[in-house]
Amino acid sequence: MKRIFQSILFLLAFTAVSAFALDRIWDTRYTFGPEFMTRDRMSLGAGFYTNYEEDAYLPLNAQLAISDYWEIGGKLLFDTEDDLESVQSYMTLGTKYRVFEYSTIEADFLFGIGTDRGSGLVFSYATLQPVSRIFSTLYEVRLGFFDRIVSDGGGAEFAFGITPQFKFTKAILAMMGIESSGSFGNMKQDFMVDLVPRVQMGILPNLQVMGEIAIGILQDKNNDRVRVGAYTIMGF
Repeated sequence: MKRIFQSILFLLAFTAVSAFALDRIWDTRYTFGPEFMTRDRMSLGAGFYTNYEEDAYLPLNAQLAISDYWEIGGKLLFDTEDDLESVQSYMTLGTKYRVFEYSTIEADFLFGIGTDRGSGLVFSYATLQPVSRIFSTLYEVRLGFFDRIVSDGGGAEFAFGITPQFKFTKAILAMMGIESSGSFGNMKQDFMVDLVPRVQMGILPNLQVMGEIAIGILQDKNNDRVRVGAYTIMGF
């Protein structure tokens, strides 16, 4: 089992891998990161990311637009521990609804598979503001509950993110995410800010690859990490 998992990670490193923000509330979604409604009716994705100080993470996702207003999806995450000696599995199921042309609401539920590490529930509101044909900004507000999301001593977790997006060509999209988070009741110890630059490239008409890096800033005690990776998505 260990050799099979290591082989999967090795192969995916050549094709795709994604880095997420450093706070778990940003990971708890059925997509690979903040994004507006998918352009494809259905997509499948796979990735890999690590912060070097810990072991690897392998996310696999599927999402389906069932109409122009509703989207559903799921993400299976394999979390390795102890130098790949053990693997924890988590599932996130979610749905997204378009309330206005450029605004959506979303709900994501996280639970462990064969583990008792708790669950999490996150509600989100996102709005995309196009400025020009090549430049836009995505804003997102998130609110999370339960012990898998909320830090010790906190009542609920909140997050706010801004992602300017610049489209160089039809195939290249550059993004700079500024993602903050914290918990009500433990704000001083838990507040975090991440910088998450991303570059997305269209390799084929229905195949996209993204590389990104999450850089923790502001507080040395909980934000002195860097996480890197990439992922690939195939649209249908």
